[in-house]
Amino acid sequence: MTTPFNFDELHNRRNNNSEKWTRYAEEVTPLWIADMDFTAPPAVIEGLTRISQNGIYGYGKARPNRVIDAITYRMKQLYNWQIKPESIVLLPGLVVGFNIAGNMIRRRNASANYIAMTPVYPPFLQMAENHDIECKRLPLACEVNDDRVMEYSLDIDGLVIMPDDNTELLMLCQPHNPVGHIFTGEECHAIERVAVKNDLVVVSDEIHAELTLEGQRHYPYALTSDASREHTITLFAPSKTFNVAGLSGGFAIIENEALRNEYLKAMQGMVPNPNIYGMKGMELAFDYGDEWLVEVRKYLKANRDYIVEELKNMPGVRYTIPESTFLMWIDFSDTKLKDNAYEILLEHNVALSDGRPFGASGSCVRLNFAAPKVRLVRAINSLKEIFNL
Repeated sequence: MTTPFNFDELHNRRNNNSEKWTRYAEEVTPLWIADMDFTAPPAVIEGLTRISQNGIYGYGKARPNRVIDAITYRMKQLYNWQIKPESIVLLPGLVVGFNIAGNMIRRRNASANYIAMTPVYPPFLQMAENHDIECKRLPLACEVNDDRVMEYSLDIDGLVIMPDDNTELLMLCQPHNPVGHIFTGEECHAIERVAVKNDLVVVSDEIHAELTLEGQRHYPYALTSDASREHTITLFAPSKTFNVAGLSGGFAIIENEALRNEYLKAMQGMVPNPNIYGMKGMELAFDYGDEWLVEVRKYLKANRDYIVEELKNMPGVRYTIPESTFLMWIDFSDTKLKDNAYEILLEHNVALSDGRPFGASGSCVRLNFAAPKVRLVRAINSLKEIFNL
C-alpha cells in the first residue's frame, strides 16, 4: 500500500538553525538529539503557514479554548481519561515542566531530594543542580539475553528502600528515554505503593507515549489507581510524536487541586505563556495528525528492525529493542569502543548521544533512528568499518 508521506526524502536542515545538524561538520551523520528528519503532518504545516502569512504576531491567548478541547479529546480518545479543563497547565516545554516541579519541592523543603531511574534523559539529572537539591539515582535493572539484547525493568526492591525523610518527588519517564521500556502495570503499582507510603509526588514525563511500536500499549501512570491520580503531575507534548519540538508547546495534567495550585505558584513570574505557533501546532497535530502518525510508526519500526539486524552481527555489542520511542540504547563495553564509544564513533563521522550525561558509562550511546534509512545505512557502514566487517 502506498502512503502520501515520503519519509525517505532527504531534507537540508543546516539552513534552518537545526541544533541536530549544525553542531557537527557536514561529513558527520547526526543521529543524536531526539527529533525526526521528517516533515511534520501536512495539516500542521498548512496551519502554521496561515499564521505566518497573517503577518501579525502579537500575544496569544493564555488558554486557547480549541487547544484545551484538543487535549481533553485526545486523552479521552487514547486512554478513556476524562480530565477536567482546569486540570490542564499549558507549558512552553516539558523540561520547563519538570523543573517547575524541582522548584516546587525546593520551596517546600530546603533539603529536598528526588529519585530518578538511570540511565535517563539528562535534564532529569541536571534538575538537581538547577534547584540545589539532591538527585538519588536508582539504576534500572537490566538483563541481557542470548542475543545480547538488553531488557530493562524497574528495580522494585531498590525503589522500596530508596526514599528518606527528605525525598519529595519521584521522576518517571514513561515510556523511558533512552531504553525504550514501557513500564508495566505491575511496575506502576509498585511505584504507586512507594509514592503513597512516602508521600511522594510523581512527575511522569510521557512525551514518547504515542510512539509505541509493534502494537505495544502505553497507559499513563496517573491511571494506575485513584491514589496515583492524586499525587501525579503528568507531562505530555506533541513534540516527539509529530516532530514539532521547535514549536515549544506542551502541558501538564494535575488533577489534585492543591498540588496544581502549588505547581502554578512555583512557575509564577518565570514561565511565559506558550507561543501562538506552539499552541496551534499542538491543536492541529492532535486533531489531524493521526494518518501521518500511523505511517511514521511503521517507518520507525522498520528502521529499528534494520538496526537490530545489523547490530546482531557486531561481536560484543549489546543493545535494546525499544518498545516505544525512536531511540536505541547501545552498550559497547565488551568491544574496542569501551570507555570512549561516543568519541570513537565521532572520529568515524557518526554522532550519537554520549551515555555519560544519562548517568551511564562512556561505553554507552543513544542512537536516534528517526531518519531516512539511507542515513542509517551510512552510519551502520561506518560501524562495520570499525569492526572490520
